[in-house]
Amino acid sequence: MTTYHLADIRNIALVGHGASGKTSLADALLFVAGATSRKGSVDDGSSLGDIDEEEKRRHFSIDCHLSHCVWNNKQLHFIDAPGYPDFIGGALAALAAVENVILAVSATDGPGLNSRRLFLEATKLGLGRIIVLTKMDGEHVDYNAALAKIRQTFGTMCVPYNVPIGQGPDFRGVVNVIDSHDHTPEGCPLAPPEAYKMLVEQIVESREDLMERYLEGEEIDPETLRDALHDEIAQGVIVPVLCVCVKKDLGLSELLDLVARCGLNPGDVKHHGFRAEDATHTDLEIEPSEDGELVAQVFKTVNDPFMGKLSYLRILSGRITKDGTLYNLRTGKSAKPGHLFMIQGGQKEEVAEAIAGDMVAVAKFDDLHVSDTVSSTPNLPLRVNPIAFPPPMVPRAVEAKTREDETKLSASFAKIADEDPTFQVKRDPQTHELVISGMSELHLEVLQNRLKHRYKLEFLTHVPQVPYLETIAGSSEAQHRHKKQTGGRGQFAEVHIKLRPLPRGEGFRFIDAIKGGVIPNQYIPAVEKGIREQLEAGVISGNQVVDVEVELFFGNYHDVDSSEQAFKTAARNAFRKAFEAAQPFLLEPTVVLHVVVPSDYFGAITADLSTRRGQITGMESLDGNQQMINAIVPLAEVLTYSTQLKSITGGQGTYTLELHGYDQVPANLQHKIVEKYQKSRAGIEED
Repeated sequence: MTTYHLADIRNIALVGHGASGKTSLADALLFVAGATSRKGSVDDGSSLGDIDEEEKRRHFSIDCHLSHCVWNNKQLHFIDAPGYPDFIGGALAALAAVENVILAVSATDGPGLNSRRLFLEATKLGLGRIIVLTKMDGEHVDYNAALAKIRQTFGTMCVPYNVPIGQGPDFRGVVNVIDSHDHTPEGCPLAPPEAYKMLVEQIVESREDLMERYLEGEEIDPETLRDALHDEIAQGVIVPVLCVCVKKDLGLSELLDLVARCGLNPGDVKHHGFRAEDATHTDLEIEPSEDGELVAQVFKTVNDPFMGKLSYLRILSGRITKDGTLYNLRTGKSAKPGHLFMIQGGQKEEVAEAIAGDMVAVAKFDDLHVSDTVSSTPNLPLRVNPIAFPPPMVPRAVEAKTREDETKLSASFAKIADEDPTFQVKRDPQTHELVISGMSELHLEVLQNRLKHRYKLEFLTHVPQVPYLETIAGSSEAQHRHKKQTGGRGQFAEVHIKLRPLPRGEGFRFIDAIKGGVIPNQYIPAVEKGIREQLEAGVISGNQVVDVEVELFFGNYHDVDSSEQAFKTAARNAFRKAFEAAQPFLLEPTVVLHVVVPSDYFGAITADLSTRRGQITGMESLDGNQQMINAIVPLAEVLTYSTQLKSITGGQGTYTLELHGYDQVPANLQHKIVEKYQKSRAGIEED
């Protein structure tokens, strides 16, 4: 049995932009709470959060990492989430598993782009939000300016819960304004009475009973204020702002006090799902209960080199025992965990049982994937809403460095994709390239290094080929006689065809119009097969041919020398002649591009898109002084767009794209593409 209950649990995601100090904050909180005997450090590689070799080398988080401690008889579960947008998948998975978010904001640098994004995501999910100003001992810290920037960026509901005594190198402590607001210690940049007024007025604004008492001049007791603060954090109408310095262990116990006293427990935030048999996916609330039906969701998986696959579960209802049977409701497959683990950084602590609100790992249930719903009831109709991840935007074609590694690549990539839903791998059916996609160049570089160290695989990457299509604008006729005599049985076939264009999207149509047996019936399929092979191989650029109709209307054969192979060869050559005479042109894939940037970069982005043959289709103002620009752009122009967007906006822009359709390639570009293909074909003999 667990020694705590659902109401005692606080699940907290530590999020923030890269270099905001959230991993150092996690290490310091665990140390102050007595969960570790030594405070870890990101700089020397001893952090409890950064356990991957790549994380230690780069000094930033790549995956989300779990830890826990006890404070004031409350069970605190932390998830340290990646800070850079390149690894947003881990942060979004962390938000799906918690009820509280601590947003770390550097007092020296202010909110970063990813801070804004994660704050909005936490708001959408109805999570309790706390903002922590880190690095209060940094040079040139201006607390009042930092607080003003937070309120400007995230809203006026962000109010100080404590104020610093001193700032920058002189920072030496904090004043909890609920308990101490009658005097101002020397060095406070914001007077505690003023901060107290900001906090209390935000608390009572939506509480008529407290508002009346406040307006009558009554001083509301601290415990009543904290009760109200908890309720209004849950309602999303207040965001406490605190100050810390992890190097000096200042403000940490006050932060833990706030989380334990006013943070949300698993009963305060509703998680949602739907009935599996309901095609409309009607929304259902999942009632958190220790004694209810077991409902859990996979929010992270890891392929551990020693333990095999580890699946991290957030229990939403019920309880799990190590000897119970678990069912993957997506597939119906089952497994007995045998072992349950609470995770403490890189350590696994075995437990006998876990209850609603807990986060545990189970081993060797290979069938589980991120977002899967797990239960102890095999036919439970409930499914937890899947975690929403952005699609990867940066594609790269890959080639193994050695022939031995070729067969291993796909399997190894599949394991990485299983761990990271923002990474995808597929074989392009048209170009036949193996293409991986990630959130950025950095994301793919990190995963490439991980494959190298974990699976001893090395590969080369390059920008993938654009899957152009070939088609025609006019009609034509052509014939080809294939005749070859090399001694013994020869080869003979003659094919006459008519070629016509079809409407866009019609594909290919073959018409057998042979009369009088000029081509025997047994050779007609060979003619069609030869043409289909040429469609796949392309004619002018090596890309697939689409939207054409071929009519076979005449031909000739020889009783001895004709064969299926001869007619395939004749058909391919006849098609090539007809295609080149039918005003061929290329089609290129286009995408719908949605770019979100600070308003200051609007002009630069629209100007850049015009150089990429983009058509602006709309724009929209978003919260936080952001602009969304919508455009239709050729895919060839945005294969490396992440690098250019980062350069223009200093890393403050994001984008998504989705396939829109195909448009004709401009004549000048078509000439370059065809010329390049013809040069690559030089010296290659045709059939």
